[in-house]
Amino acid sequence: MKIGVTSLGMNGLSLAKAVEKMVRFGAECTELNGRPGVHPGLTWESEADEAMVRKLLADAGIVATSLGGYCDFARTDDQALEEQIEGFVGYCRRAARLGIPVVRAFAGDVKEGYTLAYFEARIIEAFSELMQRIAAVDVKVAIENHGQLANDGPFLHRLIETVASPKLGMTIDTGNFYHVGHPPERVEMFFELLAPYTWNVHIKDVIYRDGRAVFVPAGRGIVSLPRLYALLERHGYTGGVVSEYEGLDFPYGEGTLESVAYLRGLRDGRQGDRVT
Repeated sequence: MKIGVTSLGMNGLSLAKAVEKMVRFGAECTELNGRPGVHPGLTWESEADEAMVRKLLADAGIVATSLGGYCDFARTDDQALEEQIEGFVGYCRRAARLGIPVVRAFAGDVKEGYTLAYFEARIIEAFSELMQRIAAVDVKVAIENHGQLANDGPFLHRLIETVASPKLGMTIDTGNFYHVGHPPERVEMFFELLAPYTWNVHIKDVIYRDGRAVFVPAGRGIVSLPRLYALLERHGYTGGVVSEYEGLDFPYGEGTLESVAYLRGLRDGRQGDRVT
């Protein structure tokens, strides 16, 4: 299990500057964001871009354990859905060329007038089609619990079980279930349900303020991260555990530095005073 950060947290910085920050944070790994322009100058349009990425990470001793891909399969239009599927195939091929084993995916976003029940079969069909198209590509796809439409443990479990591909699993984001209003006991149930399928982990910790979940540095909130570690280890998890601090109480750098230190200490058994 490697501890790191998402490169998306440094959106707007060149990848070189972002990697410098990763080193200062104590990151061992990263989820490298695959969207053109997130890191200025990185368009992903040439072999030179990919060579630059390899060199920056290798020189820093940081491993890209996942690539942040983007897709939205909650589409009513067949052509729009086809574009989303084929676009995600591109992320998978990019990851394979870079030797990145996992590509983060989304199920779909809210569309006015439509429910998850309306889109469920269509999303399942889209992931089934995606699995066929990447059958010969050496990556796995890990769907993140993200957004307002599909951020539901039982739905994500049905999706993975129905597609039934050894290449399809989960990115668990520890804060996103809370963020859309699921209560703590239900979130814990979701973690238990999805842990066997998990290949990628984003860490956000939360507290409740005025009845709403807000993000705090790892170890300061109510997410039982020691329990999550034990759960992942029980299922043989060996992938990346990446901080994705998005709180407002502390600057990004301060919150991320604290989060990475906490997560590494938790893994290494050097538990701080807040760990019980």
